[in-house]
Amino acid sequence: MTTSPHEVLSRRVSELGLVRASELPGRSGPGRVVAGAAASHARPSSREEPPAPEPEPEPERDPERRLLPVAGPLTGLLPWGGLRRGSTVSVHGSTALLLTLVAEASRSGSWCALVGLPGVGLAAADEAGLDLARTAVVPRPGPRSASVVAALVDGVDVVVLGGASAWRAGDRQRLAARVRQKGAVLVPVGAWPGADIELHATGGTWSGLLGDGAGRLRSRRVHLRCAARGRVRDRREDVLLPGPEGRVVEVPDTAGVVPAAPLDLPARTG
Repeated sequence: MTTSPHEVLSRRVSELGLVRASELPGRSGPGRVVAGAAASHARPSSREEPPAPEPEPEPERDPERRLLPVAGPLTGLLPWGGLRRGSTVSVHGSTALLLTLVAEASRSGSWCALVGLPGVGLAAADEAGLDLARTAVVPRPGPRSASVVAALVDGVDVVVLGGASAWRAGDRQRLAARVRQKGAVLVPVGAWPGADIELHATGGTWSGLLGDGAGRLRSRRVHLRCAARGRVRDRREDVLLPGPEGRVVEVPDTAGVVPAAPLDLPARTG
């Protein structure tokens, strides 16, 4: 009897003591994280360990579905218009870009794992659009990091990996080979020699404040550059990350638009 990738993942998750992000304490309702620490690779004590929930039926990894979707403003940057299974996409310069890159795949039903990123909060992942019910979090994989990541690659569609610079060349090559074999997508943070795609975010001009500093920061203009193996020229694009509604959007075309006259506001006192 053939064992599905998600059955393999469920068994390895149990062995490593991982939990889904949505099962962490402090959630007051769907789609909202109030508080709570992320999962680690250490198994909790038997007194504190809750009964294992019934596993949800998961779809098989479809070998014909070679592309995982990304947000619209990012499709023109990537050479395939999405995240191709078996590829490695390194991200530089922006945690917001990192989460935005994988959010659309998560919303469409793919499993994601955030490994070695203790500074990334679940609230930020939630606001970026990740489905926390399909997100595994391993903030500190410990000395068994290679085993943890390899286990996740076996059954998770997208593995986001922090601490990429600490991986040795041989470990990187073996992991990349496993990613290609299993049809996952690896998203290391920072330099990863041999990556199929490198995404860089630079700049960061915020808007929303008035002339005297009053108001609210609403959007941030970021310059994105994508270098892809086999492509002669890098692609570049400016986006709002986040946009006024919190998600990535294209920079609006203001050609021919006459800017409104500034408001005559009273001077601030106190």
